[in-house]
Amino acid sequence: MEKALAYVCCPADAGKAKVQKYCRKIYELGYVPICPQFSFSPFLDEGEAEDMQAFQRMSHMVLRRCRMVVVCGKETTGTMNTEISMADRFHIICTTLDGLVRIKEAQ
Repeated sequence: MEKALAYVCCPADAGKAKVQKYCRKIYELGYVPICPQFSFSPFLDEGEAEDMQAFQRMSHMVLRRCRMVVVCGKETTGTMNTEISMADRFHIICTTLDGLVRIKEAQ
C-alpha cells in the first residue's frame, strides 16, 4: 500500500529535536513526512538571500507534490501562512498535527 506524502509545516526556529518528533509522529500515523528544513538546510546558507529564495522555490515545489500539509507547533509564522495559503490554492488538504492524530484515532 502506498503511503501519502505529508508536508511538514513548522516554524523555522523550531529545534531539530522538535521537528524530528513531529516527523516521527506523522510517520507513526502512516504518512511519509517531507520536511524541507531537514532536506535543504544541510546545503543552503540561511545568510544568503539567493539560497533563501532557492529554499522557498524548492519548498513550494515539494509542497505541490504532497497530498497534505501538516501544520505543527503552537504558533503560525508568516512563512507557514504562505505555505498554508499555497496548499489552499492548490486544493491540498491542510490540517494540524493534533487534527491528524484525532482523525486517525477515530478510524
